[in-house]
Amino acid sequence: MFRSNEMTTMCGKLVLIAGVSAHLAGALPMVSIASAQDRDDRRQEWRGDDRPNRGRCDYLEGRELMRCERDMERRHDDRRAEEERRRRDWEDKKRKDAKTKGVVAGVVGTAVAAGIIAAIVSDSNKKKKEKKERDRRAYCTDRYGNYDDRTDSYRTRDGRWERCE
Repeated sequence: MFRSNEMTTMCGKLVLIAGVSAHLAGALPMVSIASAQDRDDRRQEWRGDDRPNRGRCDYLEGRELMRCERDMERRHDDRRAEEERRRRDWEDKKRKDAKTKGVVAGVVGTAVAAGIIAAIVSDSNKKKKEKKERDRRAYCTDRYGNYDDRTDSYRTRDGRWERCE
């Protein structure tokens, strides 16, 4: 016979197997039925050729049927128009963003180029100014023997200090 420990283990396995089997047996048909119903619902609303299906208007006759089909066509056209408008808006936004980025890049590039040119011109002017100042000091030193660089002046014979011109 079975010992109590073995029996408990065996019963536990049987209960677990039975529970899993019952769960799978109950869940599988529900999944397949639900997905089939979803497919049927989608088929009833629209056909593949973008025209409304008569599924919603089947119960009608005559003018009501024509009105129902016309209304479904209008709703479908409205949806298509809305999707097209959203797509155009999205493309316009992308185009505007690209244009903005281009303008910003152009402005930044122009500012950088202007800064470089200004630095070159400034450096050139500074060198010209320094050369002119050196030449002027050399002239004053040669012309007046007692020229003072710090004060940019020389001493006259009567003892006064005059600016070198």
